[in-house]
Amino acid sequence: MPSTDQGQSLTKRQLLAACGSCVGAGALGGYAYGSGLLHEDDCSPTPMDNSATDWPLPHHDGSNTRAVPPENAPESELSEQWSAAIQNPAQPIVINDSVFAVPVAGSTKTVRAHDLVTGEEQWMKRADFSAQQLPLTAGGDSLFLGHGRDDGDVVSKALATADGSERWMSDVASEQVTVVLDEGLLIFEDSNDIIAVDAHRGEKCWQKSVHSRLSVSAIHAGETIILDTFTDGKIVALEARTGEQQWEADISDYFHPDEDVLNDGIDGHVVAGTNHIYFSTIGGILIALDAATGETDWVTPETPPEIPTKGERHYRPPGFEPAALANDSLVVIESDGANKSEHVYAIDPATGNEQLLFEPEPEENVHIGSVAVAGETLFLPVMNELRLVDLASGEPLETHSLDDHAQSVTLANGYCLVTTTEGLIAFQEESDR
Repeated sequence: MPSTDQGQSLTKRQLLAACGSCVGAGALGGYAYGSGLLHEDDCSPTPMDNSATDWPLPHHDGSNTRAVPPENAPESELSEQWSAAIQNPAQPIVINDSVFAVPVAGSTKTVRAHDLVTGEEQWMKRADFSAQQLPLTAGGDSLFLGHGRDDGDVVSKALATADGSERWMSDVASEQVTVVLDEGLLIFEDSNDIIAVDAHRGEKCWQKSVHSRLSVSAIHAGETIILDTFTDGKIVALEARTGEQQWEADISDYFHPDEDVLNDGIDGHVVAGTNHIYFSTIGGILIALDAATGETDWVTPETPPEIPTKGERHYRPPGFEPAALANDSLVVIESDGANKSEHVYAIDPATGNEQLLFEPEPEENVHIGSVAVAGETLFLPVMNELRLVDLASGEPLETHSLDDHAQSVTLANGYCLVTTTEGLIAFQEESDR
C-alpha cells in the first residue's frame, strides 16, 4: 500500500495520541441495548417523497454512498453557471430545486436557500443550533434542524423548504439528526437515548436506552440503523421502524496493538453497501462487515501498518477511509499523518483488492475534499481544482481551476455544486446553459 498524506500529528478524536502515556481505550461496560425501549402505539410514519434527482442528505443518502445516477450530474465540458459568497460553507443539500447551505463556523448561524438554476437567494433564516456546525438534512418538503440542551431552551424543528417557515417543533434535544427517508423517521441522539420521531409530525415513535458513546453512523438499506462507539469498536444494528436490535459486532481485535503510542478507534465515514458495512480505523485498517450479520468478511491490510515517526512525534499510519460507493467500487482516500499528499483508490467490495485512481505528483501537497460519483465518473475536489476521473480506468477526463480551496461536491438535477472556503459554485454542461 503506498504511503501518503497530511503532515500533522493527531488529536484523540481525529487520529493519534502522540505520547507514551496514551493507551488504547478499554472496553465499555453496561451497554443497555435492550432496556428502556418505549413505543408510541399511535405512531405510523409514512415514507418521505423525494425526487430521485435530489441530494437531500449530507452524503446523498443514509448509506453515505455519495453516488448518484449519471443523469443527476453534468457529464462533460463543465462550465460555471453561478456562484454564491458563503464563508466556508458546509456540504450543501439539494431538494425541490433549491440549494440549502450553512456556514461551518461563525457567530452568525443561518440557513440560506438558493435557486438551483439561477443561484438567486430565495430566503435566509437565522438558525439557533448549539453545535459549531449544523448538518443539514431534508425530506419531502421539510428541512430538519437539531438543537442540543442550552439553558433549558431545547427544541428540534422542521422548516418548510419553500420559505423557511416552521412546520413543527419538538422538545427532543439532539445536535445530530439522522433521516430515514424510506421509513419517514428522524433519529435523534439525546444523552443515553436513541429517539425515533415521525418526520411529518414531530411526534415520538420509539425511544431506546443505549450507552452514551454509541452514535448513528449510517443507515443500511433504508431500514437498519448502524451505531458505533469511536473508542472501543462496538457496533450495533437496530431496526429503524421499531428500535429492536438486529445484531452486535466488535471490531476492536483489529485495533493497533501498540496501545502505548496509538489510541486506536473507529474513524472517518462509515459507508453501507448492499452486502457490507465499511469501517476504517485510526490504526490504518479497512474492515468490511456482513450487513446482515455483522460478521467480518475481510480486512485490508491483513496486519496493522507501522506507526510513522519523525523525531519524537508519532503520526497516523497510512490507511483507507471510505469515501463513496458506486456500482462495484468502494472509493477510498488513503492518508496518513506523516506524508503530505492523499491518494484515491477503488476497492473491490467482495475481495478488498485495490486499484489506484488518483496519484498526485511527488512534489505536490495534495488534500482531497468530499468526493462524489455519477455513473462511471468520479468528481474529485483536489486543492484548488475540480477534477473528473473515469472510475473504471482512473484516466483523467477534465480539470477545472477554482479560486479557493475545494471542500466538497454535491450532484443533483444535472448540476455539480462545489463548496470552497469562500463560497458555493454551480457547474453545468456547456450545452445545457
